[in-house]
Amino acid sequence: MISAYATTRLRRLVIVLWAVAGIGLVWLGWMLAFPPPPDNTPQVFEEPGTTQVVERPNGHAYQYIREPNLTWDAAKAAAENLTHKGQRGYLATMNTKAEMDFVMKALFPEPTDVVYLGGRQTAPNEWRWVTGPDAKEDGAKGRLFWTGAAKGNAPDSAFADWMFTAFQYGGKWDVSKVCCVTLFSYRKRQFSTALGNGDPEEGVAGYLVEFGK
Repeated sequence: MISAYATTRLRRLVIVLWAVAGIGLVWLGWMLAFPPPPDNTPQVFEEPGTTQVVERPNGHAYQYIREPNLTWDAAKAAAENLTHKGQRGYLATMNTKAEMDFVMKALFPEPTDVVYLGGRQTAPNEWRWVTGPDAKEDGAKGRLFWTGAAKGNAPDSAFADWMFTAFQYGGKWDVSKVCCVTLFSYRKRQFSTALGNGDPEEGVAGYLVEFGK
């Protein structure tokens, strides 16, 4: 037989549980009726800074220079003012997957924002490396490494690794308006395109320099 004391405690426990449940339902109803405002604070990533020069076994060397919101032309000029062991710098060109893999591992253990490379759209749907030794090819027009846009191709087994949003149709970054080849759009370790005019919306973080002959 349950004592009167035990019965009283049981009743109090039931009352407390009902009270807690009631408070929970009120809170849930309030949250559904008046949800908190969305957090629109942009996500901030820690950006890597300028790196040391890293040498590759084939004799070329690379350095990432952090300089936000720079134009492509200014980056090209700045790269050409740098030297390493007697070799003048230039905006880097990516001619093989092995080269790309080396640069990613050696200079970018963490992804960054947009980084300029030495490629440009020199004519509609014609993408060439126009810096360094590659600039001398094809009558000084530069080395052709991609023709077309999203459904284009790499001629003569040239290397290209475009992200799927590199070529857009319509809007600010329409394929007819972009000029320059970049790395790390949306922090993806692939090629993308840019207006090249230093527009803050592009999130240019800096440029990649290559030293070699």
